[in-house]
Amino acid sequence: MQMNKKRPAVSRSGDSPSIPPILQVVGYSNSGKTTLVSKLIRELTIKGLSVGSLKHDAHDFEIDHPGKDTWKHREAGAKVVGITSATKAAVIFQQKKSIVEMLPFYYGLDLLIIEGYKFADYPKIVVVRTPEHEQLLTDVTNVLCVAAWNPLPDCGHRRYSINDTAGITGEVLDLIGEQK
Repeated sequence: MQMNKKRPAVSRSGDSPSIPPILQVVGYSNSGKTTLVSKLIRELTIKGLSVGSLKHDAHDFEIDHPGKDTWKHREAGAKVVGITSATKAAVIFQQKKSIVEMLPFYYGLDLLIIEGYKFADYPKIVVVRTPEHEQLLTDVTNVLCVAAWNPLPDCGHRRYSINDTAGITGEVLDLIGEQK
């Protein structure tokens, strides 16, 4: 780890004690965000934390399957479609939801990791794959640290190799310790 900058200000997600600390992982397409988020979730879960994730999709996604009952409900005009089973539940909204509107689904967790939403103001891990991606470091706010595929020149933030999962997990643990 290379340390170059004071820890960013921790922003709380709200006054409610049931809203978990929030961490964003941001980067350009195919930079390795999803792989890093998955590794962090795995490591934090092994350490006993209850972690949720929220993925921003810049495109229209489809979670439902044509011909299935929930798809038929939605096609018939339902604005909200839910499904539950003995082991899981899902709700599909036929409208955009902001981060704040999604937070009640994460109440009671130890941490919410958001993949994407570059311009929200929560603490961020910025994933840098190529030199061209370094521009993102000047475009976003509240950078916790940088996870880079290659060595970076002094960027003004703590830097880790994208493969240093232990180091990055340590940053996250320090952050949520500050937020609790």
